[in-house]
Amino acid sequence: MTPPQPIRLQSPLVIGLIGLIAVVVILVPVASLGLRVPWDRIGEYLAKPEIWDMLKLSFTAAFQSMLLAMVLGTGLALWVQQLGRGSGVIRLFIYLPLAMPPVVGGLALTAAIGRRGYLSPLLDAIDFHFAFAFPGVIAAQCFVALPFVVVAVDSALRQLDQEILASAASIGLSRWEVLRKITIPSIAPALATGAGLAFARSLGEFGTTLTFAGSQPGVTRTMPLGIYLEREVDTDGAYVLSAILIAMAIVCLALAGLPSLLQRSYQAQARELHSMDYEKLRALTAPDNAPALSVTADGETTEFTPRAITTIVGSNGSGKTTLMSRIAGRLTGAEISANQDDIVLLTQRPGLPPQATANQAIAMVTRDKQRATQLLEAAGLRELNDVPVPALSGGQAAQVAFVRALAARPAILILDEPLAAIDVESASKWRRFLRATRRDRTTLLVTHNALDIAGLADDMVVMNSGNVIAHGSAADLLDVPPTGFVASIAGLNRVEGTVKAATATETIVSCGSTTITGDASDLRAGDKVVVTFKPSDVHLTSEASTGVNHWSTKVIAVEAASMAGARLSLDMGGHTITVPVSRQTALGIDTGNTVSYSVAKDKISVNQAPHQHPEIRS
Repeated sequence: MTPPQPIRLQSPLVIGLIGLIAVVVILVPVASLGLRVPWDRIGEYLAKPEIWDMLKLSFTAAFQSMLLAMVLGTGLALWVQQLGRGSGVIRLFIYLPLAMPPVVGGLALTAAIGRRGYLSPLLDAIDFHFAFAFPGVIAAQCFVALPFVVVAVDSALRQLDQEILASAASIGLSRWEVLRKITIPSIAPALATGAGLAFARSLGEFGTTLTFAGSQPGVTRTMPLGIYLEREVDTDGAYVLSAILIAMAIVCLALAGLPSLLQRSYQAQARELHSMDYEKLRALTAPDNAPALSVTADGETTEFTPRAITTIVGSNGSGKTTLMSRIAGRLTGAEISANQDDIVLLTQRPGLPPQATANQAIAMVTRDKQRATQLLEAAGLRELNDVPVPALSGGQAAQVAFVRALAARPAILILDEPLAAIDVESASKWRRFLRATRRDRTTLLVTHNALDIAGLADDMVVMNSGNVIAHGSAADLLDVPPTGFVASIAGLNRVEGTVKAATATETIVSCGSTTITGDASDLRAGDKVVVTFKPSDVHLTSEASTGVNHWSTKVIAVEAASMAGARLSLDMGGHTITVPVSRQTALGIDTGNTVSYSVAKDKISVNQAPHQHPEIRS
């Protein structure tokens, strides 16, 4: 049975017509040339020694120019990637030979490295000359072919997922290893394309070569120069040479395109995964030590408890990933106490090298394929051992990336929502592993998942607007949430207020225009407090209800919580609280309606407000 194929989005008819016209513009001149070629005389022309001399000289020069352009162009493209904003200016100069008239290019080379060029004294000193010599042909062809290599390689590098390179560096690969094992294999099709374009362009180079190197038979006369001269004395000969040159270019471009054509496309398949051998995986990944970690960023120092799991929480855009990237050395702006080699960061994107199998990706860390196999088997992933990375599903890739990060035996492991793409059953296994190994290393876990926090966290760091606003025991911060976001994770409603009065029997809190009464506490009038209560302790009442902790307010939103129930969002003294209701009740309430509700006094908890960043508002 043929697997389903993606349906291509059809363009408007006019686009197809434009494309057809473009094909005609290219093919008609080439086809017309083919009709003019005296095919029966090709053997006659190929028998001429001068033709063979031009062919050999053209091929040799084009091949050497291509090699030189590949070395220079690949290095230049890699360097440009590191320049940031300055790369645009460099690219402008790289593309200049493409826009420059060939004769101008020849004059530019003459001015630089010609017999009277600016570098001629140096060339004379070493008795080496370019102008009107074979090296001049190489220089001219490389000058015009170099941009083709840079454009092809630069485009591929810009499309390469930077997480792949950053992940490789994080797990301990050196810069040369990243280049050799990941970057070059990943851009191999682009390298082949660049080589093909450079060779074909060098074969066809005319104006720059003629202006700078001349047209000396057997020395600098290439096929294009021969065609130009042959056209004046023998038109048929010019057509034959043109056909030979076109055939060589077509063969070259076809060979250059083979790597792209031979690339396999993979579809992820369901594969049986096995139970995890927790003790074996722990033994294979345990670090030698677990150093203390303190981080100073933006003038604030945060010290993380060693051999413990600290969860990093906060709403989207609060700065969690930025702080983790600073700690991992991917971003500037932080001073850390630990050695950078002890830290491994695993993000939501697996960052696995696309040209490798799962085993090869892990073996880049272990330097041992057998140990990589043992790691996959211990993680219950032995069925993925020889599976190419592109054939892995999102969840499979996430688990292989997890094993790869652990294979480096990191003393400090930073996990940025690593279980987001993993199915519930597999995520449960990884939570159990993290819980079993929590004392082996220092772990920083960025998560929004209440299960991760409840089951794994020793400590918690709460972030907002790029700053750490609370840091302490996870249990304490969940009991008295410092923000509304943490309160939602803890399953609580949270409002801020000021103690209005405190007696032996109750504490009265003012929250804007709303007054809340809780049980007695040690607080005093004027204290800033946080009031919390469970959503399930809120009850809708009739509008006529009065008394302590009975209020009326407008409905902010009505949301479905499940097929059987819904959730109301209500305004309470400028804060938003949630109330669970039945589906039937929700059907009779619209946004903007006024409802009455109450909370029993003994269900309300009043606590001293923790110190917070001044911009925080729940």
